[in-house]
Amino acid sequence: MRRIRLLLLAVVTLGLAPGTFLRTPTGKRSDVAVVRITAMDERAGLRGSLVPTGVWEMTSRHGWFGGFSALVGKGASGLLAGSDRGWLLDIDLSGGSPRAVPGSFRFIGRAATGRTEVVDLESLARDPTSGTVWGAFENFNLVMRLAPGGGVAMRSPPEMAGWSPNSGPETMERLADGRFVIIAEGPERGSETDHEGLLFPRDPVRGGTPLRFRFFAAPDYDPVDAAQLPDGRVLILLRRVRYAIPARFDTAIAIADPREIRAGQSWRARIVERLDGGIFADNFEGITFVPDRTDPARGSVWVVSDDNFSIFQRTLLVRFAWNPADRPASPPGRQ
Repeated sequence: MRRIRLLLLAVVTLGLAPGTFLRTPTGKRSDVAVVRITAMDERAGLRGSLVPTGVWEMTSRHGWFGGFSALVGKGASGLLAGSDRGWLLDIDLSGGSPRAVPGSFRFIGRAATGRTEVVDLESLARDPTSGTVWGAFENFNLVMRLAPGGGVAMRSPPEMAGWSPNSGPETMERLADGRFVIIAEGPERGSETDHEGLLFPRDPVRGGTPLRFRFFAAPDYDPVDAAQLPDGRVLILLRRVRYAIPARFDTAIAIADPREIRAGQSWRARIVERLDGGIFADNFEGITFVPDRTDPARGSVWVVSDDNFSIFQRTLLVRFAWNPADRPASPPGRQ
């Protein structure tokens, strides 16, 4: 029985490896991507306090399209999605429904030592005033800063040097006061619930000594992204893999207050939404908040799924309404 379980785990892991089941030939990075975003009617599989207001599937014949593991808002007008192959995509929200900006799918990976590249982009953050974007990359456990004028700077914080190359800085958010929260996807050694967290006093590319804390996640759930709300609280996206063929996923959206972060202590979040049934049993890895144009305290919560370049998965965008007056409560299974 143990051998059977190990074989099943190996098969599922192989199926989740990027590029294992490519939908199209890879092609060249210089190829132009034509991206379609199609509305879907499905709602079954969502449960919690948030009200879903839209579901879309993103598709493209471009061989490098997919694998979206990061999402950040660009004010009220758009989204920026990042993939674990080192690509960015601009999404226009000015028309009410998402539309891929033509020609915006672009590669931002960088050469590293030998023939390796810095491409495993897992999280994004953005300064709404300057437009500067930061990306956190696994494997090298580094942070890249992308200036609006095209300048690029990178740094591997020494506090992240011991993080696993395959479950490193999946979660990063720039808080409104300029501090950065970065959380490791993988739990600390010997724990099923505690994930190492760092609270940087400023841009982590510029340096500075972060405050160390632990983020508590329910067993088998890992933090994969975060987004700050207008009231200062932070939404944290949690993901659990259910090993099967094909693999299935449970996703939870939790909320926590960064004012409760303390050095060496556990920061806890309260689950307000679950995505775990139907087409929503997919690999959601990116979350962001987009403010309403007329009332910035309200807006929309967006999540994006990583299809792992697999024939069994989709690239989905899901939108929920956010109204702080609704005071979201925990659905069954509070963490």
